[in-house]
Amino acid sequence: MKIAIFQANTKDNKIDENLLRYRSILSKLDWDTDLLVLPEMFAGGFTMDTEYAETMEASKGLEFMKELAEQRHMAVSGGLFIKEGENYYNRHFFVTENSIQYYDKAHLFCLSKEPKVITPGNKHLILEYKGWKIKLITCYDIRFPLWARNKYQEGEFDYDILLCVASWTDLRISQWDVLLEARSIENQAYVVGVNRCGMDNQGNNYQGHSVVRDFKGKLLVVADEDGEQVCYANLDKDRLTDFRTKFPVAKDWDRF
Repeated sequence: MKIAIFQANTKDNKIDENLLRYRSILSKLDWDTDLLVLPEMFAGGFTMDTEYAETMEASKGLEFMKELAEQRHMAVSGGLFIKEGENYYNRHFFVTENSIQYYDKAHLFCLSKEPKVITPGNKHLILEYKGWKIKLITCYDIRFPLWARNKYQEGEFDYDILLCVASWTDLRISQWDVLLEARSIENQAYVVGVNRCGMDNQGNNYQGHSVVRDFKGKLLVVADEDGEQVCYANLDKDRLTDFRTKFPVAKDWDRF
């Protein structure tokens, strides 16, 4: 499967401006792309300003994802700031031509305003796409190995790809690098981590470090520091299966 990761320089609270620029950049996307991954809250940035939350019925960000999926016959993954009723969610979407699935971020970053605004999710999402099982998580979730944990039972793994979208500042970017590598090794799965770049309205800088790692933790692709960029990686299901068969540590994973 060919994955494109888009390390976007998201401008906070500038939904129209961001989407206009994204359309221009992504118009050059390779036509054989199977899955495009965008960062957390890619439309309007990691803002807790509820004025910029969108609804499921009228989301420019979600319409943008649906448009790309339909035009390119691919899946599109990315995060949006969503209001439903009286609640706000940090929602990670997975959109295809025929479906919309989503995961609500479970772990809210304690050093930000997020826990005061966002309602945490409490459900995992593992979906199937083109023969791959994919688990969605968001940013801070990557710090919690039990939440990201793969499982193995009767020869079957829960997932093959762990997909993490993020707004991870450069203050702890080295930890982002290590956590993604660790999750790939311990879960015998590909890990895709897509972060924003640039600077937000609070003066926080984002270096990016968007990556795709294989099931051994090996880097398959890494985006340039600080730059808005699209990168590609090809994931090989046969290589993954072969490695899991030849190194069957999943049989010894904790069952509790």
